[in-house]
Amino acid sequence: MNNSSSGEGEIKQEQQPEQQPEQQNVEIKDNELKVEDLTKEINNVDDGRLCKHKDNCIISVLKTLGRGFIIGYGLRASLALVTGIVMRRLYKNPRKLIDQSILHKDPIGFGLFLAFYTGGYKAVLCLLRNIRKKDDGINAAIAGFISGGAMAFSKSTEMALYLFARALESLFNAGVKRGYLKSYKHGDSLLFCLCTAILFHAFVWEPNSVRPSYLKFLSKVAGSKRDLGKITSVIREMYYQQKALTH
Repeated sequence: MNNSSSGEGEIKQEQQPEQQPEQQNVEIKDNELKVEDLTKEINNVDDGRLCKHKDNCIISVLKTLGRGFIIGYGLRASLALVTGIVMRRLYKNPRKLIDQSILHKDPIGFGLFLAFYTGGYKAVLCLLRNIRKKDDGINAAIAGFISGGAMAFSKSTEMALYLFARALESLFNAGVKRGYLKSYKHGDSLLFCLCTAILFHAFVWEPNSVRPSYLKFLSKVAGSKRDLGKITSVIREMYYQQKALTH
């Protein structure tokens, strides 16, 4: 009996060292999880401010205004400067080169547009958050509408149409997400066909309603030997003559 009990004691002593590393690993993992949870809690602490930018609202808006102007003016002025030197060879007349690039109204206007488009949006958004004491989609919509007035500094039909298309796309995606609309696999192809039909109908029957740049593009696609304007005018004339004979 003593031999058996002593044998069991030896077995227990042999098993204990094997269990200790496992227990240590478990404890280490538990501590790591506690540290992660504590870190998440610290990061998610809400100080009660609706605006989450680091600086106060005024400084943050001023930084955004300055950044927008520097980027917008810098890009447009650099492009105008390079174009004037390389394409127009204005390096022979430095004064004219500066007037038509660095000091031209287009780069300055585009810089003001980008500054007030971004900074104005942030300013109105911060103002509405503090007035309404909440942050929701209404604030964003009002701020976006007001900041859109920045286009007065640099008017661009192309940009307005581009944003209009992006806005329709966003509305469609929101409708699909909420279940109001359905998304089809070949919907983009169908939309392209519809738009092409409208454009080509206008090109043939209402050429004055089509932008001149698009008319030039279609003429280039058709080939320089073909005058699409004359072809479409002949089609319209034949149609109206046939219509007059039938009546």
